[in-house]
Amino acid sequence: RGFSLFLDGWLVFDFVIILVSWSFSSVQIIRAFRIFRALRLVTRIKVMKNLVLAVFGVMPRMLAITLLLLLIFYIFAVLFTVLFKDLYKKGVTDQDYFSRLDATFFTLFQIMTLDAWADIARQVIDEIKWAWFPFLVFVTISGFIVVNLIIAVICDAISALHDDEKAKIHGTYEEEEEDGISDDSDETPVIDIHEQLESLEDQVDELTRIQEQTLHTLEYLTRHLQSRHVQPHNQSDD
Repeated sequence: RGFSLFLDGWLVFDFVIILVSWSFSSVQIIRAFRIFRALRLVTRIKVMKNLVLAVFGVMPRMLAITLLLLLIFYIFAVLFTVLFKDLYKKGVTDQDYFSRLDATFFTLFQIMTLDAWADIARQVIDEIKWAWFPFLVFVTISGFIVVNLIIAVICDAISALHDDEKAKIHGTYEEEEEDGISDDSDETPVIDIHEQLESLEDQVDELTRIQEQTLHTLEYLTRHLQSRHVQPHNQSDD
């Protein structure tokens, strides 16, 4: 296939991994990167491929949630550092949780994962009685709302993927164009249902009128034929 092999992203990825592992064969950690070749299984198994595509499809929303989470982290990191930075020097906490902004970031990440956050909070509350309030606010926002929002976005993407699969089975799924661009002119105009009903009523009235005219015409022809049939009989009697 020649140079066309380099148009396949997975083949390029495989080539880079092998080239790097050969170039730095003396460094064991570089050779360990060859295990990433196992990621090619994603393209072989349809279920895994669809799942990865679904996750990549929600990346814009995930990025927005990540930015929101970083903003929340920054606000609370500055707040906790200003409020609790001297607690370790006073011997209130057994570790340096809040003396620097980077340490506070790491502590807040631990609190977000709900890993022994109550122990940290209780050490601070023993010195500052009202400290329970900012801890509970941060845990509620980061540990419950934002994390569950991320899970909801991923579940929504997987649910949409399942809906597409069901639509394909029932034959109601329409494949998108190869270039991925949809033409606005192909959109079906939405017709008001009331206009359709009025049009049907007009057609029914027209058909009824035509039927009545046809019946009148048939009655007239029938009477005319009967009158013509009676006249010869009268003349023969005379």
